[in-house]
Amino acid sequence: MLFGLTLAYVFFIALVLLSLIYSRIFWGVKALLIILAIGFYSLSYQGWKETQGWPSKTALPERFLLHYAVVEEPDKEMGSEGRIYMWLTSTVDHQLAEEPRAFQLDYDLGLHGKLETAIREINNGNLQLGELNPNQAIEKGAKQKNRAGQKYLGLQFVKLPDPALPEK
Repeated sequence: MLFGLTLAYVFFIALVLLSLIYSRIFWGVKALLIILAIGFYSLSYQGWKETQGWPSKTALPERFLLHYAVVEEPDKEMGSEGRIYMWLTSTVDHQLAEEPRAFQLDYDLGLHGKLETAIREINNGNLQLGELNPNQAIEKGAKQKNRAGQKYLGLQFVKLPDPALPEK
């Protein structure tokens, strides 16, 4: 997305230069440049949403520390399919990433239940570590054959282990 933002700003600079150098451009070209400018503006806006803390729609990391989650249940009257928002910090080699990240997932009843339990544990003071087990998802996925919204069958939450204290 950063490449798209860079391309958008280069285009705007080129547009300004063209308007300064060639003041008598055919009106059709001017109209085309205006339409392209509007298109690049929308691309720039979408890119800024990604950099300004909007929830990511990418896949969850394999291991992460769950901070909190908010669940919007489906509502047929309002036409809402439901969403799950999770705030988490990914872990790599048992080290936390520098900053947490918000994720947006499609609503899933099974994940909703797991998250309610995990949030209850967090409220009781037990930090929760989320782990994706792709092998478990494949095994259960084969048995349940294409149930809609079952992307995270292998997701489980466990209590974060206590840190090992150094020897005296």
